[in-house]
Amino acid sequence: MTGQKKVVVIDMQPITPAVGGGRQRLLGLYHALGDDIQATYIGSYDWAGEAFRDHQLTPGLREIVVPLSNAHHAAAHAAAEAMGGRVVIDCLFSSQVHLSTEYLQTATTYIEEADIVVFSHPWAYPPLADKLRPGQLVVYDSQNVESVLRTDLHGDLANADDVLRNVVADEYALCRRADLVLACSHDDRETFARLYGLPMAKLRVVPNGIFAFARQRPSTAEVAAAREALGVKEARTCIFVGSNYGPNNDAARFIATELAMAMPDVRFAIVGGCGAHLANLPLPANVSLTGVLEEEEKARWLDIADVALNPLAQGSGTSIKMFDFMAARVPVLTTVPGARGIVSTGKPVFRVASRAHTLTALRDLLKNEAERVEMATNARRLVEDIYAWERISPKLGWILKAALRAHREGRPKFSVVIPSYERPEHLGRLFACLDAQIEKDFEVVVIDQSAEPWGDAERPRTFPVIYIHTPVRGAVKARNAGGDIATGSMIAFTDDDCEPFPDWLSAAVPLIADHTLVGVEGRVESDHLGDPDWRPVSNVAFTGLGFMTANLMATNEAFQCLDGFDLRFDEPHFREDTDFGWRLQSLGNVPYRNDVRVYHPAHRRDIARESSAERNKFFEKDALLYKKHPERYRDLFLAEGHWRSTPGFLEHFLLGMAKYDVRPEGWLLDYIDIGTAQSTS
Repeated sequence: MTGQKKVVVIDMQPITPAVGGGRQRLLGLYHALGDDIQATYIGSYDWAGEAFRDHQLTPGLREIVVPLSNAHHAAAHAAAEAMGGRVVIDCLFSSQVHLSTEYLQTATTYIEEADIVVFSHPWAYPPLADKLRPGQLVVYDSQNVESVLRTDLHGDLANADDVLRNVVADEYALCRRADLVLACSHDDRETFARLYGLPMAKLRVVPNGIFAFARQRPSTAEVAAAREALGVKEARTCIFVGSNYGPNNDAARFIATELAMAMPDVRFAIVGGCGAHLANLPLPANVSLTGVLEEEEKARWLDIADVALNPLAQGSGTSIKMFDFMAARVPVLTTVPGARGIVSTGKPVFRVASRAHTLTALRDLLKNEAERVEMATNARRLVEDIYAWERISPKLGWILKAALRAHREGRPKFSVVIPSYERPEHLGRLFACLDAQIEKDFEVVVIDQSAEPWGDAERPRTFPVIYIHTPVRGAVKARNAGGDIATGSMIAFTDDDCEPFPDWLSAAVPLIADHTLVGVEGRVESDHLGDPDWRPVSNVAFTGLGFMTANLMATNEAFQCLDGFDLRFDEPHFREDTDFGWRLQSLGNVPYRNDVRVYHPAHRRDIARESSAERNKFFEKDALLYKKHPERYRDLFLAEGHWRSTPGFLEHFLLGMAKYDVRPEGWLLDYIDIGTAQSTS
């Protein structure tokens, strides 16, 4: 499927100025979907007095903003008065937008020529539903689970029932109609599936993020100058950023009236519209209410901050301010709701404390410079890899293009997902094996993390190929990216150095019809078995326990249900496949099949990345695997016997225990004692 694709995104707010999480998400998500995708955004203003606007925000994103009619604003104002002054123009948009005919006509015009129609929020879907045509991919880009969020915000009002019913009805209708639903977090994805009876296979997590590469880290002199310009004389500074929004206002009040009162020697900067709700309160002198700031001014406060605070007590979706903090290398102290939806890589990226323990945790963190530096460094790396809009937007483009092809041409039986790193010659052999597959109904997704793109990536194939070259490192990240893009009923994972047999996929075809089955563990054959100069990779005679991504399949439904592979097993990647296989078994049947075959050639140990010294470092991940699955791990531990036969295993296992804060108990203590005694004898 070639040619320029047209995407129209429909909502009822403007993108620019991109203040607040919602507008920042719109700009970030759609600013660079790909050279072959042109996105047009149709929005409006939820206030009166603005003019029509049509401009090109980026080479790939055009913004058209159509003012609502005076009659529409009058109806929204009356509804707000009935709700005690609360703004509900968005919640009632579907039932009032008939008053704004110009907005509806503009949206209809661009829907007619679009390949992909995205509704950001559910508000505009009902009045435009009959304008959609067959062949168009319909997407719900949710910023929250609106039915849950609006109930939290307005459920305390006795007369809110009609408004809330309207929200639920609009969101339900769009969820059921959409071909693809985008959620900000896996928690939201699970909530959508549970509330609206959606298959997980049509839900994807597209996280919130930040433009991470736009600003460089300030020098010491620049930080000192910023402190002087801002008039900050206290030794330490804490910052909170939030728009004028209920959960943010509540968090700002907590900071100003509790934390600041208890820590008079610390400056607390409350940045954004949330400060307006504190203006009439008697605040201590160490609180600065800055109001809404331009980005450069906000960046100066971030430059001088020692700790960023995010003590949210409620909310849905992901708190975008977290990425402001993390990208600016400011260590973060947050509550669980504040950290919602942000993945862990096994390295500390923020500290979590309840409201009741925030004061104690903040005092401790301000004393611990080493912890602050480590968290800030890890957080910056995480943002660059996963939460930068510069990464997220192109990936969403690939997801949309793959979903559109599957919508128009039919969903393939298989998606073959291949992470690759510096093995172009192996990729060539692997693709030759894919060309020879008996089963032809499959697509291939390659996530190539090599320094240079693969030269044969553009060669015509008999199957669809999605080839993505990325600077982001890590095999677990690559597999998850491939699984997000995959549209096949079954996702078949293999490695770039593997050679599937011609009947690899065809042998698995009959298994797709078995609805009790959630995955398949295939046979991995190797050579040079027992030769110490080679590293063979095989699961023959060792099945149902370790699992190997050299030949592991999962239904698309199960992969999304599990939120893919656990990123904590990355860097170095090891045991992510075992953890995934065990979690997969918790969902249903995962048989081992001898006839689903892949050949994995052995690698010479004198190659640096294959040496025993290098590979033994990976055993730190065994500690994490034990932490997650203590009983299952015992079977693996005893079956493999690394503790007695692999020099270096115990050393790195114990390092992992410390790194992942694991406390060995019971049976494991005995084997650690035995192994330690053997290594010192």
